[in-house]
Amino acid sequence: MDIKQAILDRRSIRSYQDRPVPREMIEELLELAIKAPSGKNRQPWRFVILERQKKDMLVTIMTDKIHSRKQQGLDIGSCETSISAIQQASSVILVFNAFSNFEKDYNHYRLLTDTQSIGAAIQTIILAAQDLGLGTLWICDIFYSEGEICSWLEYNDELIAAVAIGYPNQSPYPRPRKSWTEVTEWLR
Repeated sequence: MDIKQAILDRRSIRSYQDRPVPREMIEELLELAIKAPSGKNRQPWRFVILERQKKDMLVTIMTDKIHSRKQQGLDIGSCETSISAIQQASSVILVFNAFSNFEKDYNHYRLLTDTQSIGAAIQTIILAAQDLGLGTLWICDIFYSEGEICSWLEYNDELIAAVAIGYPNQSPYPRPRKSWTEVTEWLR
């Protein structure tokens, strides 16, 4: 894997081919994800893989929720685009924080540490998928239906993100980025 090239070539994919990703490839992504840096080696990540009917149920839950929000005149973010990507993707990985609802002394700093660790695991999945010729979309629009998703799965863990995975059916242009010099202060 040329990590620099994977970083440069990676794009958020919102259109996928109608072609299943083999289970072995998803397992490889998860095997790599758990190697991500983890603050205090807590390894707070938990993954739920949705395919076929279970993925369709996620789409139904999210669609119902945004329909309800629209009727109330509430914001739906980019949920419709995310739902479309989920429908087309071969698989969706839901990513949870296993500790946020169970530790009695769970504080702001521990939350930040665990969230950063989970973000590193997600980034590892995304870059490894790029190396395997797969496309991904890191989805946070699931927050609009977090309660309904967790209730459906009977999960008490905190839902952090979803990652749609499939064979890309598009080659998006690079999105503009600020120069590192615009976002960096160098002190000596």
